[in-house]
Amino acid sequence: MTKIFLLCLIISLFSCKNNENIDTYLNDLHEKGQLNGNVLVTKDGKTLYEKSFGYTDGSKNTKLTMEYRFNIGSIYKEFPAVSIMQLQEKNLINLDDKISKYILELPNWSEEISVQNLLQYSSGLPTIGWDIYFSKGINVNDNDILEELKSIKNLEFEPGSDYLYSNSNPILLIKIVENITKTTFNRYLQENIFNVYGMENTIIKEQYPYKDRTLMAIPFNADFKEDDYKLSTKSLLFSSTARNMTNWFEGLGDFKVINKKSVKKLSKQAKKGDNIQSPLGYSVWENDKIIEHSHHGSTASYECVARRFKQDRITIVVLTNQKHQNVFEISDKIYEIIKKDK
Repeated sequence: MTKIFLLCLIISLFSCKNNENIDTYLNDLHEKGQLNGNVLVTKDGKTLYEKSFGYTDGSKNTKLTMEYRFNIGSIYKEFPAVSIMQLQEKNLINLDDKISKYILELPNWSEEISVQNLLQYSSGLPTIGWDIYFSKGINVNDNDILEELKSIKNLEFEPGSDYLYSNSNPILLIKIVENITKTTFNRYLQENIFNVYGMENTIIKEQYPYKDRTLMAIPFNADFKEDDYKLSTKSLLFSSTARNMTNWFEGLGDFKVINKKSVKKLSKQAKKGDNIQSPLGYSVWENDKIIEHSHHGSTASYECVARRFKQDRITIVVLTNQKHQNVFEISDKIYEIIKKDK
């Protein structure tokens, strides 16, 4: 009994020391105006640290709580990719298939691009003209994007020969999931991911600015001016909580959502080099074991990062609604504190 008590005491002291050092670091950032958002850190599946810093919107009238959702930016790209792998595991799709098999209304280039090319951003599809839409005050919707894709005459390069990070790829993956399952992507996610893997508070909003701001962290700049861009492209309006993001990264890392072979497939990059992302952002494997899965996301004044260090059993999620381009640095420092205090 004494040994068990001492072990529990040591673990408790370790957790308190971590908590205190992380809190000191993050409070200092917040006081300097460099952190407005939610932070959640887990170890061994238990909460090591969680706290909200700052305000829900530019008015500074309401303080954030851990229940608030944030747009997750590019992390959303994991969901169409994982959905595709779920369908593959059910033998409903082949990654080598050309996308013309699943989407009939696209130009001839769809006969050259495989599903695998879309997953790895090696399709040759150009980036979407967001700046043009936003400069004209256009409320961009899914149909606008599809029409823009239909108007593409030439690819940027031969599919599979290079890499170009473009939202065109996951948007077409979403379309493929919908055409195969005969349902909306939102419904597919609710039934096969959100309601199954502890992500009940993750939603896809219909448009920004949000009609319903309930428990939504609103993005604002350094002067607390709220973002005013217009967007109705549902595929880009994923919003989640720190707890739901933690559940997602831990579920993927434990191969609960898709199997190990599928996770490894989604971890592969189209080519080696700086700033080359896989469908899962950035992943490290050693001796057939996943060591790290990290993904950074950003949309206007939103910025976030989620990181799972599986071998250390540590998950770090930082969600912010005031961008300071420092969330990866914050996660690095938190990880350093935990490892140092071990």
